[in-house]
Amino acid sequence: MMDKTELRRIKRHLMSWSTGQFEVGPANQDSCSTIVVADPAHLADLLDTDLVGDNTVVLAPEGHGADPSRVVGFAGTLDEPNAEMSIGYDFFLQTQDYATSPFMSVLGPTLVRVTGPDDLELFLADADRAREEGVFPDIAVVPAVRIADLPGLGAGPGVDGPQLRLYVNAEGEISTSIGGCSLGRVGDTLASLRANWDRRNAASTAPCAVCLGAVLPEADRTRELLARPWLGRYLAAVDGLRMLATREIVGLRVSGFGQRLNPALDHHPDSADAATPLLFWNDESGYVYEPASGRTFQVNLAAATAVEALLVTGSAEQASEYASPRSLAAVDRFFTESGVTLTGIGSEVAV
Repeated sequence: MMDKTELRRIKRHLMSWSTGQFEVGPANQDSCSTIVVADPAHLADLLDTDLVGDNTVVLAPEGHGADPSRVVGFAGTLDEPNAEMSIGYDFFLQTQDYATSPFMSVLGPTLVRVTGPDDLELFLADADRAREEGVFPDIAVVPAVRIADLPGLGAGPGVDGPQLRLYVNAEGEISTSIGGCSLGRVGDTLASLRANWDRRNAASTAPCAVCLGAVLPEADRTRELLARPWLGRYLAAVDGLRMLATREIVGLRVSGFGQRLNPALDHHPDSADAATPLLFWNDESGYVYEPASGRTFQVNLAAATAVEALLVTGSAEQASEYASPRSLAAVDRFFTESGVTLTGIGSEVAV
């Protein structure tokens, strides 16, 4: 039976593999961090390649017949919507398509996938409503739910790629995700897969042309993402809201999404930089979320007003029109000492 420490490690790898986000430490440049194999028949050839290193987590259906110290077995499936996979008796992961997700009951860890154009349309409609009205989809901010393949939805490729995650389908073709376009086949080297990944992304003007390439027309995906340069920021806001919900902090509003804490700042465009800190607030407190580190700082509403002025205007001089210089200086000093930059960032604005 797998011990709890090992199971936690496997769960982190699985979430990193599912989302295409950085959750298990730096991707090993000499091998892949996490590989999911649909058909165990490909394991023998896969394990002989440089895709698998000492720290690689390989997952395959139970009964794979490989060395259990090298391959983690799972029951069920990861590549079908409205299905479930499990590892032993302690971890279960449900998969849903985005269109179904508003109607489902969340009973445990759940992965929501964009599986085609209809799912993408609904995802974009939810993002548009959040941007315009400040209303975020309930399913996206539930702590147990994660949206899959975030780089293909506007989060930016970041550390995603063959070093972070790979999926080997039943035919032996390899991509970074279940819905991804093929980068090669079992037996190919990591360098070959990486070269193909780089080539496909170089040909696209939108983030990550690979991880949803088999389920979405690239021209349509690119058009929709370029029309919404703030999607990475929306996904960062979703992350922050979900993290705060784990602490039972809910009912929050997000500056730049439908409203500002200080209405006098409404005419200022919001940053399109997903790394720019976000301000959340309710009637009692403000919360500053730094997407890059995942850290959250609770502040009183007076300080939150100063934070918002600095974030929105980008400079203490311009912010002084909306908050007292004393408050601005105190807030800027505190966050600078905490390693968080509030000014001079996010020069790109969202339209």
